[in-house]
Amino acid sequence: MNRLAHHQRIHKFFMTPGLALDFSKPVIKHLVYLVDALTTKGCSGTLTDVRYWSFHPNHRTTLSHFFTKSPWNEEKLLEKL
Repeated sequence: MNRLAHHQRIHKFFMTPGLALDFSKPVIKHLVYLVDALTTKGCSGTLTDVRYWSFHPNHRTTLSHFFTKSPWNEEKLLEKL
């Protein structure tokens, strides 16, 4: 995965509570890009902004599919965080 320098710190944050055991590498990758975009000044929270501000390599529709069709357990993620 081609990451920016600050993506490595975000990735390390997600690895510390043990999320790597519960989520696949693509899910962690999407979460890293999402956190990067949402913490960037000027991001309004739309998928277009998330893709633009995070330098996400995938198209906006890929992000939409991630949020609507991913088989991840949101309650477990919130519990770990």
